[in-house]
Amino acid sequence: MTTRFDFFGVQINATNLEEVVDFLHQYDYARTGYICFPDSSVVAAAQKDDLLRDILNNAILTLPDGKPSELVARLKGYENVSTVSGYWLCKKLLTSNLSHYFLGSTEEKVNKILASIKQEFPTARVAGFSSPPFQDVSFFRRENILAKEVEKINQANPDLIWVGISSPKQDFLMHTHVSKLNRGVMLGVGGVFDYLSGDVNKSPEWIKKAGLRWLWRLVREPGRLGPKYWFTIKTLVQLLFKKN
Repeated sequence: MTTRFDFFGVQINATNLEEVVDFLHQYDYARTGYICFPDSSVVAAAQKDDLLRDILNNAILTLPDGKPSELVARLKGYENVSTVSGYWLCKKLLTSNLSHYFLGSTEEKVNKILASIKQEFPTARVAGFSSPPFQDVSFFRRENILAKEVEKINQANPDLIWVGISSPKQDFLMHTHVSKLNRGVMLGVGGVFDYLSGDVNKSPEWIKKAGLRWLWRLVREPGRLGPKYWFTIKTLVQLLFKKN
């Protein structure tokens, strides 16, 4: 799990879902840390943000999230690499004896997640949840702390803290908060909370395997995702031509 490959300055672990599940089953949760899931838009943002790039590169794991990172890995000779979905990772670990805490989104949405977990994973160990007040990314850049949420997490004493806040805001949050935890690992899974709650339908698996999840999402949310995808494509294409 220590091997990483370079994706325009972001060091991604050369791994897959099965290896990450095994790693987290064996991890010593007395050691705090955080795990990042940077998609191509976060990699593009990291080109102009040294702090974000450092945060990604200093995570316990920085996982391949999406076809572009998977393809880059294959081009570099890492045949075992495949996309690690926060959604499927969470579902697999809910069947384990690890304990879970959910941080983010609204209380209504988190309650939907807990109800879904109770129905699908009746033996899952859910230690708690909290829905912090909305904060802009600058709040976490300034290293402000959600003191009440930290206190609740430390009282719950979970192994895994699932952070459902948009990227890269969640990466700054994890970076500033991980040192305040008594134990456990934070995982920045972003929009996965929407899928776990049932508020948003996941794309069919064949679309994901074909690398067209971005198009599925763009058709559903063109106003929000159009500018984001344009910035990502433009930035990565410019970097590719500059490199060549």
